[in-house]
Amino acid sequence: MATALPGIIMITAGIAFYLLAIYWNTHRPQHSGSGEGALTVHQLIAHVEAERRQRERTGRHR
Repeated sequence: MATALPGIIMITAGIAFYLLAIYWNTHRPQHSGSGEGALTVHQLIAHVEAERRQRERTGRHR
């Protein structure tokens, strides 16, 4: 029993570190490199709505 104890401790610690790494990685915020000239969400929404209005004004039927 005493000879198996270090192995059990190592396996348990390995599993704990693995689960901690998975938990830490999934809850980290994911941001892209937004630098100079990057669009905000509101700018993108305005752009899409402007394109939609422009398509509606053409009067073409699909």
